[in-house]
Amino acid sequence: MTDLATEIAALRREVDRLKSRDTIIQQLTRYGRGQEWLDFSLMDEVFWDDAAIDFGFFKGVWRDYRPVLWDIERAGEATYHLTTAPQIAFEGENKAYVECYGLAGGRNGATTQIYGGRYLHVFERRDGVWKSASCTYLMDWTMKQTEEAKASDALTGINRVTDRSPNNPWFRRMGADVTG
Repeated sequence: MTDLATEIAALRREVDRLKSRDTIIQQLTRYGRGQEWLDFSLMDEVFWDDAAIDFGFFKGVWRDYRPVLWDIERAGEATYHLTTAPQIAFEGENKAYVECYGLAGGRNGATTQIYGGRYLHVFERRDGVWKSASCTYLMDWTMKQTEEAKASDALTGINRVTDRSPNNPWFRRMGADVTG
């Protein structure tokens, strides 16, 4: 009987670890999606209000970084954010160290800027909820293109996002209340 109880306890820990890992990956996806759609309610689901933020040009907490990021993101005509290849190392049951690659960019008029780097997060589970408690961004490279490339020149008929907001008819709510 003891072996069965031990095995069940180990399986429960493993299921919790797998669910936690999946939740953290969903949070990384929400981070970029929130920026692209200018849906900061979605991004509030990713960060604890007191999360430490260090992007070099800004060092502080999420609640103070939020309006700075809003001004940056809404200035672009179109943006793209991808986080990929997350490495997640758990420390106990309620803390995880996460490193993932990030590819981001945006277009404004004839200028397109692309950034490649990595995010270093510490996620914490508080009252059963996983969110980022700190995020540091390290840029590895950047690329700038200054000649205007029009999607309509080469790809006629392709749908394009022009209204980057939850008011866009293609916007779908993809927060924790849906994917949870």
